[in-house]
Amino acid sequence: MKKFVRLLTVTFAVLSAALSSTANAAPAYTTIDLDNHVTRGITINPDTMPIGQSTGNQGTDIPFDLSASPLNASHSGIWLASDTGGVLTVDLSAYDLTGQTYFYALLNNFYGTSGVNEYNVTISTLTQSVTYQSIGNYDTRDYNSSTWTNGVLASTTTPWYDNGIGQRYDVRTFALPSSFADEAIISFSITQVNSRDSAALAGLTFYGSSVAAVPEPETYAMLLGPVWG
Repeated sequence: MKKFVRLLTVTFAVLSAALSSTANAAPAYTTIDLDNHVTRGITINPDTMPIGQSTGNQGTDIPFDLSASPLNASHSGIWLASDTGGVLTVDLSAYDLTGQTYFYALLNNFYGTSGVNEYNVTISTLTQSVTYQSIGNYDTRDYNSSTWTNGVLASTTTPWYDNGIGQRYDVRTFALPSSFADEAIISFSITQVNSRDSAALAGLTFYGSSVAAVPEPETYAMLLGPVWG
């Protein structure tokens, strides 16, 4: 009898830990390293912009991993569409990006045009993809204030970092379709649509959680089976 009680106690402890690990798989941020994709440093007073892990200074609390400029490690770096022929693809297969619900990108224009679709952003799994447009003065605006496109819709784009002397990084929020919940995200890409309005990317972050595996019914049966002797 003591053997049975002892094993039953251990069994319930194992089951409790398994269920707890599933319940406690809280959503978290995953920042993406863009070091290999940065092509230049930002222009005009670049020393005032952040480098490395930062949550900005505008109160969003969304973390990004900002790369340094290839030409000057003290300057924040960005990718501009014109540097790679208008297409950028980031391989995400090395990250565990299953169960993601949102992703965020520090996206601005170098220069923009109001009401024009300037570039498309695409997220892909092995079986599906979703593409989002970027409309000037609606959900994307210029890195330099006081030029070209400067208005945005607050529900899609919000200020993330402002250096106080005319430049800013904006964070764009993308909601992923529910069909992405059980698939691993493998790539992120930007395709320039309007060649005059180069996209400027400074950071990429995902938000979600990988759901821990729950024991199969037969596993429960084995754990809770009768003990004799």
